[in-house]
Amino acid sequence: MQSPTPAATRLAAFVSSAIVPDTARATARDAVLDTVGVMLAGATEPAAQIVQRVARTDGGAGSSVIFGTNDTVGPTYAALANGTAAHALDFDDMCWVTLAHPSAPLVAAGLAVGEAADVSGRTLLDAYVVGFEVEAVLGAVMNPTHYERGWHCTSTIGTIGAAATASRVLGLDLETTARALAIAASEASGLKENFGTMVKPLQGGLAARNGVLAALL
Repeated sequence: MQSPTPAATRLAAFVSSAIVPDTARATARDAVLDTVGVMLAGATEPAAQIVQRVARTDGGAGSSVIFGTNDTVGPTYAALANGTAAHALDFDDMCWVTLAHPSAPLVAAGLAVGEAADVSGRTLLDAYVVGFEVEAVLGAVMNPTHYERGWHCTSTIGTIGAAATASRVLGLDLETTARALAIAASEASGLKENFGTMVKPLQGGLAARNGVLAALL
């Protein structure tokens, strides 16, 4: 009997080769613009500014912008700072399938890697769509149990979605995308126990950063 195809391989096949329809791309454009708006608004929040200071001192040279500042750093730290800012006010979009705020990690990861790789806006939008779809599949399978057991889905499921988005931006093939998703699964974490503290938005940033790191590795 033939062995089942690993989930990471099945997801990677979709991420690396899916053809994104124009209607999905148009919706993605609106989601990205909305997320950039809340990212800029959240960039002045204490949680975001703490992460920005760390990113400036520890993020190294790079071409990825920390939104709301004049600073550019490497893509992992830009994703961390921008993902945190996007979730700092809790006005970022919500998905009832994933029980997560999907766009904060997806957009932060996609923009950070996209700037570093100098890709087109169309590539970014397509990458957002496949990342969102990966999150939706995982959410449909895992929730509500995953959320009810105390996991913060924006961070856990978001890490894998961000890795999918970053992988698509970088043009990774099926095999390397599968590796990135597997690495992201090992990185995925985030606890509802930290709700009400600055760690909640930080977990959005960590999801973006970990997704970028997984794809780069």
